[in-house]
Amino acid sequence: MNGTNRIVNRMILLVVGLVLLGAGGAAVTAVTWPVAGDTWNAGLSSATEWMVGADEQTRISDATTVSWFVLALLVALLLVVVIAVTVIARLGGGRSSTVIRVEAAEGAQGPVTIRQEFASDAITHSLAGHDEILSSRVSARRVRGTDVLHVSVTPRQNTSLAEVAATVTRLVDNLATLTDRDTPTYVSIHSGVRARLAADQPRVQ
Repeated sequence: MNGTNRIVNRMILLVVGLVLLGAGGAAVTAVTWPVAGDTWNAGLSSATEWMVGADEQTRISDATTVSWFVLALLVALLLVVVIAVTVIARLGGGRSSTVIRVEAAEGAQGPVTIRQEFASDAITHSLAGHDEILSSRVSARRVRGTDVLHVSVTPRQNTSLAEVAATVTRLVDNLATLTDRDTPTYVSIHSGVRARLAADQPRVQ
């Protein structure tokens, strides 16, 4: 559902997770095991001395404290920030208030726009009539230049998920028939404390 390849997303998450896990494990080991703590301190001291030496040896001139080493670090940090911003920007276009927008045809006064509130009210009000659905929420997002509808529902516990998905799909198809436009839609079905608590409650017919 986004412009970034899913495999790339998962690889980035895996690498970041492994780095954080390794750093946390190393910190805990250094605190609880004296030998590891001494090794950690020795390595940190060596790294600090190396960076100080590199800074002194790469000074641009004797009249300044600025070095090529520091400039290279700044460029590397800037590159990391640019890459991070680019990846985040490609993950999604943010929320959208528009579900369908049809450009004006010849002789028309202007484009036809169907707002997210209309689709949300139409679907949530229809789902309210289904006792097996505890709650529903509809939102729209801009993904790769396309408005995508997201329908999130929470059914009662032990409710057939296939039936819930079929119900939501039917309502989305009805919306498409009403608007004469197919709207890209994805459905998420959630279960939580509310679903478990409502499982034994009597249903009002």
